[in-house]
Amino acid sequence: MQVVEIEDSLAVKIGELAKSENKSLTEFINSFLRENFDIKKRQTSDEEKLKRFTDSYQNFPQKSEEYDIWQDEQVWENE
Repeated sequence: MQVVEIEDSLAVKIGELAKSENKSLTEFINSFLRENFDIKKRQTSDEEKLKRFTDSYQNFPQKSEEYDIWQDEQVWENE
């Protein structure tokens, strides 16, 4: 078991939140940390997002009928 020091004012606020959720301080802190670690795991880097984006277009390439309908809507400078 590790001991962690928390600022007094922060400990009071955490204690109040734990009480409002009918949890012990330990239960509240553990669940809070678990939830936030799960969020961090789900966050992806820009590099991973770019790879997913690229992979999706390789696996499901855009079809001409998806963009042909917009061709006449574009304004070209030379026209």
